[in-house]
Amino acid sequence: MGGELRWSALPEARQAAAVGDFGTLLRVARIAARLTLAEAGQRCGYSAATLSRIERGRQRLTDVTVLRRLAAIFDIPPELFGLTDMNGPAIHHSAAPIDRVPGEAARREVGEDSVRRREVLGGLAGLVGSTLAVGTPAPATPPDRVVASLEDVLLGHYPPPTRLVDPGWLRTMLAQAWSDFRACRYARLSARLPQLVSGATASHMMATDRQRPTAAATLARTYHLTTQVLVKLHEDGMAWSAMDRARHATREADDPLLYAETARMTAIVLRRTRHGQRAQQTLIGAAQALDESTRLQSPQQVAAYGRLLATAAYTAALADRRDSARELLHEADEAGRRIATSDGFADVDVMLYRMSVARVLNDFGAAVQYARELRPEQLGTTERRARYWEDYALALHGRGAYAESFRALLAAERIAPQEVRYRPWAQHLTVALLNADRRRTLPDLQDFAARIGTPL
Repeated sequence: MGGELRWSALPEARQAAAVGDFGTLLRVARIAARLTLAEAGQRCGYSAATLSRIERGRQRLTDVTVLRRLAAIFDIPPELFGLTDMNGPAIHHSAAPIDRVPGEAARREVGEDSVRRREVLGGLAGLVGSTLAVGTPAPATPPDRVVASLEDVLLGHYPPPTRLVDPGWLRTMLAQAWSDFRACRYARLSARLPQLVSGATASHMMATDRQRPTAAATLARTYHLTTQVLVKLHEDGMAWSAMDRARHATREADDPLLYAETARMTAIVLRRTRHGQRAQQTLIGAAQALDESTRLQSPQQVAAYGRLLATAAYTAALADRRDSARELLHEADEAGRRIATSDGFADVDVMLYRMSVARVLNDFGAAVQYARELRPEQLGTTERRARYWEDYALALHGRGAYAESFRALLAAERIAPQEVRYRPWAQHLTVALLNADRRRTLPDLQDFAARIGTPL
């Protein structure tokens, strides 16, 4: 704390705090911590360019959630940001990606993964503010002068539209965005998502008292999708912001199923930001609350209950709590057997989680066995099938079955090419296979690596 007090007592810091110049405060705190813009950006999930704009006053910090998070990350006394209550949980360094192959050689320069993720996030742009034409699809590559990245939307740098948003258009946009996510069409999704976030925010702000619960539910579901996309890209800092907004919107919606899914999203972000115990408590508490409030009388309620427990099982496995993971999966399986809807949470979904749990516990043989008991076409969506091939490929690599692992990776590319092109797990596995294949026994591997953009 001594270092913190020294820099915060500097005249520059005191003057900035007095006039509300939060950008300068952030810059002084960053320099005091001896962090470059790139290093600071990795801590909080923003690009170096965005942090530079904030520090120079080109992008204002007004969102209390963002201020609390930055204060926690950079040890800034909350009162300097005008905050008197720091009840929000602190976010520290993001945990290493759980799908990184153990023992992989460092073939790439530090920061290349971030560049790859930013390639997708660079597409997560839309025409926002007063120039947004609600109801008109955003172009895939809008002009730079009217483009704002998703992180700019989350930071509130660009205001939402000031005119009424057609609810029918919003529902259609949300349905199409979810369809893109389930099909792993990340490039198309990237053109929709910021415009959708902006429109849902405007609809919520302009809603009458009678319309507000419905508008809040739409906003929460929009942030659920945003959180899932950011988690997939390992943009944990931005995912935290989206998750927090989903929580606030959910409180107004008064929908038990929405509460359950928001709790699940919250737990996933908590888990990825080294708050595993809190994540587990959130999941178990949400499952109990859903059971008590609904008695699980509908297939949708049972499905939500099962997903909460399965996510809790995976969370327990990451902490090497094997017995807890097994018990939670058993209960999730029991829940799944109570419903028969194809879009619910059934036995194939539990088996998919069993694969994941076994893989993260390094029980690669069990993970491979579970994979062979499943047929990918049973899993419904492309996103679920991509998860299947992810766990299968990583488990096979863990067993030293490199040729089979590569075949599973190729299968993932066939069904979901953008999953392999943009997701870190596929890039890390490709690097690991390149390192292992010293005798070039996998003749197509080099071409595959070049095709998906992995440095050779």
